[in-house]
Amino acid sequence: MSLQVKAGKVRVLAPLQLDKHYIADLVQEKSQWLQLKIAQQLTHLENQQTREYQAGECFYYQGKRYTLVLTSAHPVGVAIVDENIIISVKTLNLSAVQLSKQVKASLHSWYIKQAQQILNHRFEVQCNQTELTATSLKIRYYKSRWGSCDAKQRINLNWLLIMAPIEVIDYVIIHELCHTIHLNHSTRYWQLVAQFYPNFKQAKAWLKQHQNNLYWQN
Repeated sequence: MSLQVKAGKVRVLAPLQLDKHYIADLVQEKSQWLQLKIAQQLTHLENQQTREYQAGECFYYQGKRYTLVLTSAHPVGVAIVDENIIISVKTLNLSAVQLSKQVKASLHSWYIKQAQQILNHRFEVQCNQTELTATSLKIRYYKSRWGSCDAKQRINLNWLLIMAPIEVIDYVIIHELCHTIHLNHSTRYWQLVAQFYPNFKQAKAWLKQHQNNLYWQN
């Protein structure tokens, strides 16, 4: 059985046959720790800046910080030039709300396309290097986790990882691949992670340090 706190909400993972009174007692026993985690995560969510999808905002891509620049040009699309993410739209003569929606849609589509290409490629690379594999890989959106692996060895990766450096993406992929062997975070699990990615603590630290910038405003 395990207790998790995600986005300020408590999640209990337990076998179906486990006595409900035992679960309640454990939650009560860990209540102080749970309250601390909930408070920390709610503070983190409150501190996140609201995305406006306007010129001058900063977004991350592959670990680097870029400034959003808007231009009126054909064809419409997204490109990285120097330190800028340039989004071309048909016209800038729109209300702030309409322009923001167009920019958001273009940027979202571009991020997803990049994530599909790069995450799938890095997954293939790490499968070959570690000789570990999964039954399936899906790129999806998570609000409060970078990836997941279930008992059927199906791996999901958060497309927001495209905002992180390649080495951090590789760490998350290895993290999930190792769950195909150990579906837990035991000592043996972390030993396996370290075998394939010795600097995993640095990758974890980067994600923690930059998590306020690696999110999407739905």
